Amino acid sequence: MASGRVIVAGLAGVGLLTLAIAWVQRKPIARSRIDNALSEKGVPARYTITAIGTKTQRFANVSLGDPARPDLTADWIEIDTGSYLSGGAVKAVRASGIRLNTRIVGGKLNLGALEKLLPPPTGEPFRLPGIEVSLRKATMLVESDWGRIGIGLSGSGNLAGGFRGVAALVAPRLASGDCAADQIKLTGAVSVVDGRPGFVGPVAAQEMKCQGLTLARPRVQLDASLSQAADGWTGSATGSALRASGKGFSASDIGGKLTVAGNPARSTGTVELTLAALAGPNLTARQSRAAGDFTISQDSSGLGLAAQGTMTSSALRPDSALVARVRRAGQVASGTPVAPIAAQLANAFAGLERGSAAKADWRFDSHVGQNRLNLTGLTAASQSGVRLAASGPKAITFDWPGGLRLDADAQLQGGGLPATRIALSNNGGTAIMAPLSAGGARLSFSPVRFAFGRDLSLDTVATLDGPLGTGRISGLRIPINMHGGSPLSGCHALSFQSLTIASLQLDRTGLPVCIAGNQARIDRPMLAGRLGKTPIRISGDRAQLAFGNSNFSVTSLAVRLAAKDETTRLDAASFSGSLQRGGAAGRFAQLSGKLAGVPLLVSEAQGDWALRQRVLTMGGGLQISDAASEPRYFPLIANDFALRLADNQITANGTARHPKTGIAVSNVSITHDLNSGRGHAILDVPALDFGQALQPEELTPITKGVIALVKGRVTGRGDIDWGPDGVTSTGDFGTQSLDMAAAFGPVNGLSGRIRLSDLLGLATESPQSVKLASINPGIAVLDGEISYRLLPGLKAEILGGSWPFAGGRLSLQPTIMDLSTAATRHLTLKVEGLDAARFIAAMEFENVAATGLFDGELPLIFDQEGGRIEGGRLVARSGGTLSYIGEISNQNVGAMGRFAFDALKSIRYSRLSIDLDGNLGGDVITRIKFAGVSQAPIGGLKPKLPIPIKVRGLTNFPFIFNVTITAKFRQLFDTVRSINDPSILLKREFPNLDLTPVEKDQPVQPSERPPVR
Repeated sequence: MASGRVIVAGLAGVGLLTLAIAWVQRKPIARSRIDNALSEKGVPARYTITAIGTKTQRFANVSLGDPARPDLTADWIEIDTGSYLSGGAVKAVRASGIRLNTRIVGGKLNLGALEKLLPPPTGEPFRLPGIEVSLRKATMLVESDWGRIGIGLSGSGNLAGGFRGVAALVAPRLASGDCAADQIKLTGAVSVVDGRPGFVGPVAAQEMKCQGLTLARPRVQLDASLSQAADGWTGSATGSALRASGKGFSASDIGGKLTVAGNPARSTGTVELTLAALAGPNLTARQSRAAGDFTISQDSSGLGLAAQGTMTSSALRPDSALVARVRRAGQVASGTPVAPIAAQLANAFAGLERGSAAKADWRFDSHVGQNRLNLTGLTAASQSGVRLAASGPKAITFDWPGGLRLDADAQLQGGGLPATRIALSNNGGTAIMAPLSAGGARLSFSPVRFAFGRDLSLDTVATLDGPLGTGRISGLRIPINMHGGSPLSGCHALSFQSLTIASLQLDRTGLPVCIAGNQARIDRPMLAGRLGKTPIRISGDRAQLAFGNSNFSVTSLAVRLAAKDETTRLDAASFSGSLQRGGAAGRFAQLSGKLAGVPLLVSEAQGDWALRQRVLTMGGGLQISDAASEPRYFPLIANDFALRLADNQITANGTARHPKTGIAVSNVSITHDLNSGRGHAILDVPALDFGQALQPEELTPITKGVIALVKGRVTGRGDIDWGPDGVTSTGDFGTQSLDMAAAFGPVNGLSGRIRLSDLLGLATESPQSVKLASINPGIAVLDGEISYRLLPGLKAEILGGSWPFAGGRLSLQPTIMDLSTAATRHLTLKVEGLDAARFIAAMEFENVAATGLFDGELPLIFDQEGGRIEGGRLVARSGGTLSYIGEISNQNVGAMGRFAFDALKSIRYSRLSIDLDGNLGGDVITRIKFAGVSQAPIGGLKPKLPIPIKVRGLTNFPFIFNVTITAKFRQLFDTVRSINDPSILLKREFPNLDLTPVEKDQPVQPSERPPVR
């Protein structure tokens, strides 16, 4: 409108100039008369008269107005005059190089000093004079509040009709308020037909901006004309291939047509706008059209515009980026109960990409800076089946300044979206939605109450039934109270009726859930239900879930499974993971637990877990230990354990290893049925080698103080079964050859099998036996066999054992031993028919000879302080002989000593007993008592009589000997041998020492003669 006014003002200015000249020259030309006339009007003027004729007058270098800034200048002007009855008149005007400097003030063109040359109003309608005009290079500069405008005009013809020419308008920038246009250019043809001036031509600009709307390189074809009196107009404007953009939208291939007719008080017209492509906020459209009529009116308060019509779009689509965001939002729900519904809604929304046809009635009103757009009768139908209809007298109203107002009843249905009825009133309303169902999930909402203000507020309650991983949740109730921000922000009291995952079934539960951003937090969650048929309770310190990536974590997780009087427990310092398509996966750390009825403890477990296709798997490392108050074995580790839960069946396996050496102790495999509570474990020992790297006392405290320095291999298998009736276990283990050091001496070649009726309790139902190649408590005992039973409570019942020993037998007497670490154990060895001669020969006593048979008992006691003999006694059955034939040392033993050694050279005893007491690892006191007569001559005796007498050659002299020996038990017999051969002691202490003598040792008691028999 502003540019149109300028164009009209420019054309009027040229016409006024022509009229002014004609008025000044309506009398015969004379300089004095011209000067007087200009002076009377107060118009400064400069000019040169170059020609004065009867018909034509020519002026050059014309300047009117302030000399510093003239209002009009011209290179030359020619005026043709004629005579009429009324006086002289101008018939034609020709001019070149006319330049006018004007201003627009208050919407009116101001010609400066030229205003004084205009004739006074006559009250008659304006008419262009009927004179011939020829203009070359006529220009007008217009100064206005909008910007500077330049207008050019060239043409010729009668102003009342027949004038033809060309006009141009340029403006670097025009601006009003927040609207502006740059590089405006108008060119076209001007004409006057029947006194009606007209213009036809294009108007274009580099860019136009107004209230956030930008037109890039607009070009509109104008066709306009004024009435004869210049108080009315008609015209049209047509544009095509236009491009526009604004905040969040853009449009291309815009076409339109505007027609108008009217006057300054009131104009009416029609408008049609087409858009080949529109991209708005989250919306694109093609083949859109808006058409209607409008009225422009001017009153004392200002300019007003009222328009109305219809708008249609045949290809309305959501923006692809919005569809992608909706799809991603649906994927965020993957693995959650709402996933099937989220997927359905995402697909339904994506279906809108197929295009929708929309229609609405519109009305636009603008007056004194107040603008309003009202949409009614809105309907939309998508190719995917979605239907939307909104009815109401004011349906949707946009006010600016102001905002959005809604007052309508709307219905939405079809295409996978829930049937919804919406009542909008006073910038708020209520929506009633039908339940959504998809893929086994169902989501319903209570009436949704919402309000539009500075922030959107919304209140409703969502109830959800749907799949959760491999299970299902029912009756999940989620209150939604949104007052700015996310609809789920804040803390809510969530609850559900039931939750099932595989064999886990949780009862009705309420949970305090706090949501901030994409994070949901539950403090101190507590859940209860059943796992299979077993009651279960689950608790934790804090649980968190991230919606964006479905990551979750639980700290201080505690699981309790109660079956009758037993409880299965599982505790984890942290349990984390992420929901994934088809399941979930993550890690756990510091997990510990115990399976009901099974006296095994799991601790320090950490590793990975996964839940896919209703199958739970776990793997990593853990520690296994004994659950008994007094552990029967030390903790073992398994770095390769693997667990699988499928169809309510748990299977697990791994290799139990010694933690320090990593030696494999047992392969462990476990199965457990959650429905029945029954399970089975296999402990497979394919080959457990004891030796320098590993000893039994590193695996169990039971053997400590009983055996040591074990060397050999153990194989076997243990089985553990459990169920509602309790736990049973069996085992079968054996060895081909095992060497060890026992408290009573070295054991070699132990072989046999043990069949345990209670593996965990270490008990046997039937007698067991083992064979021993040898036991050497200082005396080698060969080819023995021990029969025993293991009793509950870590007790061993010795049923008996026997060995051939020095012509007789050595037997282990029945007893019950406590195998606990702090227990005292009792063993009794019984000697029957020991042949003294064979015993001495076996011991290789070179200077001792004896005959006779012995019987007796050796009570042995073992405790934490070691082993000892208490009340051991060997007694000769009847008489026998005893001879010591070694020489006496050089040490002075006295006369009685020599007498005793002479007697010991050949003694026939009638009674002999040996008593033993003391620590097997320390000193054992051996008391030997025997009585008999000497058979060898005794000499050198000098009794203390008043008269010295030397006795020689006595025989059959009666003796009673009481000998006490204090020595190490295991060295007792070696001591006798070492009197003659100390290398025996060295060989015991230094088995690798080369003791080849350089010089033969001199015995303490050198051999004299063979023993007397």
